Amino acid sequence: MNRILYLLFLISTLYVLIILINFYNERLANAQWVMQPLPLPGPVQPACCTGTVENDTTPPKITILNDILYEGNNVLKLKIEDESPLKLRGINFTQGDRNIETYLAKEQNQEYIALIKAIPPVTEIQVRAVDVNDNAARLVQQIKVVNWFDTVLSSIANNPILKIINPFGEIR
Repeated sequence: MNRILYLLFLISTLYVLIILINFYNERLANAQWVMQPLPLPGPVQPACCTGTVENDTTPPKITILNDILYEGNNVLKLKIEDESPLKLRGINFTQGDRNIETYLAKEQNQEYIALIKAIPPVTEIQVRAVDVNDNAARLVQQIKVVNWFDTVLSSIANNPILKIINPFGEIR
């Protein structure tokens, strides 16, 4: 009798499991991410140059908008201003002893972003830009890298509300 109940329980469990696998497998397959192909490396050729200024002799002006970076992955924001469209732009950063080149993604208003991985104490950023009139600019800047965990702890410790409440008693 026990053996029959055991087999009946096992068969019904397998039946329910097969039904659930068939039901959820179809939904999971439809929810997969489709990876878009990455852009090709190298300079991006402008589609049209209607904004080209023929007598533009000034190089692009490069400004890094971040003043500090946190340890780990960061989004570096920078601005490259020029009268003519850019035909070449690139960014390199140091990661310890290694020099790594990464992609600059265009935002609005001549702003660009790049994903970089920073290691303390400083990261050196090298940005280069060339416009369609072959005016080139290069910026090399070292940015301080702070430990994210220390920043969070110091902001908690320096919280004015905690100083008013004083939950830990008087610290000496």
